[in-house]
Amino acid sequence: MNYQRILVPYDGSKFSKSALNEAVKIARNGGGTIYLCTVITAGNVVPPGALMGLLRSASKGELRQRLLKSARAEAEKMLTAQIKHCEKEGVAAQYDIVANEDIALDILGIAKKRKADLIVIGSQGLHGISKIKSLGSVSRKVSEFASCPVLIVR
Repeated sequence: MNYQRILVPYDGSKFSKSALNEAVKIARNGGGTIYLCTVITAGNVVPPGALMGLLRSASKGELRQRLLKSARAEAEKMLTAQIKHCEKEGVAAQYDIVANEDIALDILGIAKKRKADLIVIGSQGLHGISKIKSLGSVSRKVSEFASCPVLIVR
């Protein structure tokens, strides 16, 4: 089967890099397009000092907004570099960045929006503090609820 619309959740971890490399092979062989996505959550951008009340120079809301803005800028830089990598490999690519709280649901939402016919996801990722709060693996949740095939790459 030729997959034309391949979604790759990307967070910079070695597992997401492996997933992207696999997706590039699939897209190149079938003439598909890669849609990279990154989900930024407050849990993985708020520093531990802020959680303990050590940062008093800004209100919680202001601090959260500044941190999310900074995280979005870093994500754009990271994804732009990966777009260039895909294009160098002869594969068209685009990206989405979402700032929300439920990584798996956000990935599924992007898959629906982009009409993905395949999701290629790393078996693990960078979760930071949100990993502690998480009751299950993002890749497991995505594979359970996706309406298209999911390839989990180790």
